[in-house]
Amino acid sequence: MAGYHKREKEDIVVIDMPILDTRREKSLMGTFISDVVLTLLSYVAENERLNIRQRQAEGIAAAKARGIKFGRPAVQTPENFYEILCVDGRKRS
Repeated sequence: MAGYHKREKEDIVVIDMPILDTRREKSLMGTFISDVVLTLLSYVAENERLNIRQRQAEGIAAAKARGIKFGRPAVQTPENFYEILCVDGRKRS
């Protein structure tokens, strides 16, 4: 993700983080700093995403251990369901 803007020759502007404004600093040092910060932020975001998935899995396992059911409740079908069901959509007489 961090290298995408270089391939496409696009600039990145983060309003509350002026150090990431790639429009201003076209020097080697400015580009280097932007790349380092973007790579670090990308790593932090990916790490957080993995942590969220781990916590979610732990929460689901704990809920299942307590007997909590997930998903839509089962629907009871009538006894004659397959008798009144017709392939072409018309009701049988």
